[in-house]
Order: sequence, then C-alpha cells, then structure tokens
Amino acid sequence: MNQIKFERNITYNYIAMYSLYLYFLGLSLRNTSKALVIFRDEKRSHVSVWNWIQRFGSCRIHKRKRITAFIIDETIIQIGQKHFWL
Repeated sequence: MNQIKFERNITYNYIAMYSLYLYFLGLSLRNTSKALVIFRDEKRSHVSVWNWIQRFGSCRIHKRKRITAFIIDETIIQIGQKHFWL
C-alpha cells in the first residue's frame, strides 16, 4: 500500500478514507473519530474528521455506471409433478 502523507499532517490517506467510509455509513463524527483508535496513532478528533469530509466529501470515490438495458432469462422448473416458469 502506498504510504502518502498529507501536507503538514501525519495522517495517512487510508486513515482519512476509512473515516469517510465510516461516516457515510452512518456513524457520527465523534463515533467515527473513536473508531480510528484501531490504527494506534494519535487520537483523531471529530474536527479532523469534519475537515476531511469538507475536503474530500464532494469527490467521487468510484464511478457509478448507469444501467441501460436489462436481460431477462426464462426457464421452466419442475417441482413435484407441476411445472413453473421462473
């Protein structure tokens, strides 16, 4: 894993991205900062998490594809003596 540090800060990018992931899953800012204890670094404050959200919250982490067509497949199955379309 690439260990890139932010400018003027000792926070690695994977810690910031993990905190964004936790926050957007529904944790509060304070609970997100408490969850970062697993990295055994200095304690991150909820203000740091808020700053990361302001900095990276509008960035798209992954590109979402739009579905343009559906493919429907039909099959018949037999359950006992009866046939059903699925």
